[in-house]
Amino acid sequence: MHNFIRFLREVRSYWRLLLIIGCLTLVTSAISLPPPYLIKILTDSLSPKAVRLNLPVHLLQIFLAFVLLAIAGAFTGYWLTYSITLLGQRFKMDMRRKLYAHMQTLSLGFFEKSKTGKLMSNITNDVATLDQLISGSFVNVLQDSVTLAAVLVILFRLDWKLALVALAVYPIYVANYLVFIGRIKQTSADVREQREQIYGDLQEKLSGVQVVKSYARERYEVLQFTGETRSLLGLNVRATMLSTALWTLAEFIGALGTALLLWYGGKQVMTGRVSAGTLMAFYGYIGGYLYAPTLRMIQLNDVIARTNAALWRIFLTLDTKPTVTDKAEAITLPTIRGAVRYNNVWFEYQQGQPVLKGINLEVEAGQMIALVGQSGSGKTTTVNLLQRHYDVTEGSITIDGHDLRDIQLSSLRGQVGVVIQETMLFNTTILENLRYGRLNATDDEVKEAARIANIAHVIEGMPRGYETRLGEDGVKLSGGEKQRIAIARAVLADPRILILDEATSALDSETEALIQEALDRLMQGRTSFVIAHRLSTIVKADRIVVMESGNIRESGSHAELLAAGGVYAGLYLQQFKVALEGHDDAASELPAPAV
Repeated sequence: MHNFIRFLREVRSYWRLLLIIGCLTLVTSAISLPPPYLIKILTDSLSPKAVRLNLPVHLLQIFLAFVLLAIAGAFTGYWLTYSITLLGQRFKMDMRRKLYAHMQTLSLGFFEKSKTGKLMSNITNDVATLDQLISGSFVNVLQDSVTLAAVLVILFRLDWKLALVALAVYPIYVANYLVFIGRIKQTSADVREQREQIYGDLQEKLSGVQVVKSYARERYEVLQFTGETRSLLGLNVRATMLSTALWTLAEFIGALGTALLLWYGGKQVMTGRVSAGTLMAFYGYIGGYLYAPTLRMIQLNDVIARTNAALWRIFLTLDTKPTVTDKAEAITLPTIRGAVRYNNVWFEYQQGQPVLKGINLEVEAGQMIALVGQSGSGKTTTVNLLQRHYDVTEGSITIDGHDLRDIQLSSLRGQVGVVIQETMLFNTTILENLRYGRLNATDDEVKEAARIANIAHVIEGMPRGYETRLGEDGVKLSGGEKQRIAIARAVLADPRILILDEATSALDSETEALIQEALDRLMQGRTSFVIAHRLSTIVKADRIVVMESGNIRESGSHAELLAAGGVYAGLYLQQFKVALEGHDDAASELPAPAV
C-alpha cells in the first residue's frame, strides 16, 4: 500500500489534467443515473392503476430524455477517454524519462551489479504496467465511487427495505476478496521475477550470439529458453485463473443479490407495498450501478496487487543513490596540464577485501605511464579511480594538485578520455558515432580525427561514407576498425589525460601497427595511462609500473626494468621467448631475470 500511496503522489503533479478528468467523471456519472428512474416513471405510468386513473404518459418526454442523455454521454465519454489516455501516456513518458535520467546519475558499481535486461524491463515493462492503474482502474474507482454514493442515496429514498436486501450480499464480497488477494499478490510477484530472469538471460545470450554459434549451442539455448518460458507460462496461467476465480465469484455474488432482490421485491409488488416501477428501477440500479462498480473496485485491488511488484522495482531504482557524488562546494576543473598523483591510495569493493594497497605514484604532465601485471593485479581499478567511477577508501588522487573529490564529475571526465578493448559503437551512422566524442564538432573536424586515427580511408571507401549506418554494436566493422573509430572519437574529445585499457589486445600485427600509429598521434602532448598485455606496445613509455596483488612491485623505464632482472624482465622474456630463440645475439643483450 505504501508503494500505491507514493504512486498517487507522483500522479498528483498532473493536477490540472486530473481536475478536468474529475469534472468529466462527475458529469458522466450524473448522466448515467437517470435511465433506471425514467424506466420507473414509464412502468408506473403504464400500470393498470394509472390507466384507470387516466394518468398522463409522457412517452415523448421520456424518449427525448433518453436521446439527450445518450448524446451527452457520448460527448463527455469521448473527452473523458481522451483525457485519461493523455494522462496515462504523459505519465509513462515522464516516468521513463525520470528513470533513465536517474540511471545516468548512478555510479558504475550500480551497472556492474545489475543485469542490462532487468534495467531495460524496469524502464519499459514496469512503467507500461502502471498504465493499467491510470488509464483504467485508477480513474474508474473515482467514477464508481461517485456512482455508488449517488445510487445508495437514490435506493434508500425509493425504498429502504429493498435497499437493505440489495446490500445483504456485500459481506460475501469482502470475504471473497480476502480469500484470493494474498495468493494473487504472491503469484504476481513470481511472474515478475521470472519475466525479469528471462529478459536478463535473453539480453545476455543475444549479446553473446557469436559465442553461442561458435560452440554450436543453438539447440541448447533454445531448450534453456523453452524451459524458462514454460515456467513463465505456468505462472501466468495461475495468475490469470486466480483473478478469473475472484472475478467469477464476484459476478455470482452479484447475481445472487439480484435474485434475492427480485424474489423479495416481487413479493412486495404482489402485496402492493412497492410499485412495479420501483422494482424495475432497483433492478436497473443494482445490476449496472451497485454491483458492477463493486466488481470493478474489487478488480482494482487485483490490479494493484499485480502492479505492486512493478511499483516496488521502479521506486527501488529511483531511491538508489549514486555512490560517487559532487560535493556542494565542488569546483569546476580548469584546463589542466595533466600532472597526476596517487597518494597512499587504498581501495576495496567489499569491506575488508582491499584491491589496492597503499599505491603511491607521481606522474608528470605529458608522461606516458604503462601499467602491467597479471589479471586481478589492480591495473583497471587504478585507472577507474582516476575517472572517479569509485572513490578511494583511503588516501587521495590529485590532478594538478586538485583532489578528485573536490572536482565536479562532469568537468573531470570532460578532460579524461578512455579507449578500451571492447569498443561500444551505436546503431547509427559513422558520423554520429564519431561525433559522440564532441557533439558540436564540424564535419571537417570529424574527418581530420578519422585521418589521425587511420580510419578515414576505410570510411571513405564505403558506399555512403560517413553516413553509413552501422549495425548493432558496429557489426559491419572489424575489431580493428572499431578500435580506430573509438580512437577518432577520443581525438575529437581532446582530453588532457588519456586512458588506454587493452586498446590493442587480440588484434593481428598489421592492424595493431595501424592502431599503435594512431595511438601515438593521440598521446602526443597528453598524460597517458596505458594498460597492455603486449609489452611490445609499451617499450616507449616514460615509466612502466608493474602491479601485483594491489601493490606496485616495480617502476621504471623499459631499459631500467630489464636491467633490474625482476618481474617485468621475466614477463618480457616470457612473451618474446619464441622470437628470441631465433635471435641469439639479441637474446644475449637481455639480462636474465633475478631469482
